[in-house]
Amino acid sequence: MSPDAGELVAVVPVRGLPAGKRRLAALLDVDERNGLVRAMLDDVVAALVAAGSIDRVMIASRDAAARDEAGRLGVDFLDQTELKLGYNRAVEFAQYALEASEAILIVPADVPLITPNAVDLMVSTAPDGPAVVVAPAHDGGTNGLFLRPPDVIKPQFGPSSARAHQQSAASAGEAGVPFREARIDVWAFDLDTPADLRWLQETLPQLPEGIAPNTRRWLAAREARTGAPI
Repeated sequence: MSPDAGELVAVVPVRGLPAGKRRLAALLDVDERNGLVRAMLDDVVAALVAAGSIDRVMIASRDAAARDEAGRLGVDFLDQTELKLGYNRAVEFAQYALEASEAILIVPADVPLITPNAVDLMVSTAPDGPAVVVAPAHDGGTNGLFLRPPDVIKPQFGPSSARAHQQSAASAGEAGVPFREARIDVWAFDLDTPADLRWLQETLPQLPEGIAPNTRRWLAAREARTGAPI
């Protein structure tokens, strides 16, 4: 799995298998949460694989279950078994492992509404040369982070991270690094809370059928099984 110069590698850090999304525990049991995480991961990976701007897709995780998912989806796996917990630490590990690549795109596993076109549009926002591009979440977080070169800044995922990444770009090197913000509707949603899940179930029927097909099927199957929406 040696990175190649000139490649843009999309990395999907996965920390939610098994039994991720604990904030949904009041609505979903462990098996349901795992099923939802897998469905969203399927949608994210499918969008990245189909995007013309992406040369390679990789799942990064400490979990054997995530390794199995990478094999099932036919993408690379970055083994972080020995890594201490922490999302930013996981991203730093990927930056180091992929330092020979031209650029990386970090994409969380819980942004199921992204499409291949939306991925390409986000990437196309980057200027030539060193660059940082953020696809901001609706709450000020970061739902997509493009870095060229891969180690151009340290990741700062968390609350208000879109602004934190902008500030890091401004202070990088001697004169800063060009920063762009890609405000794209489907990139703004990430699923963390019961309110997010209810919004998704209400909104998906209004969106084109090609958006989040696996998450749609999971929601429909659960409703058919339980006899009620979320």
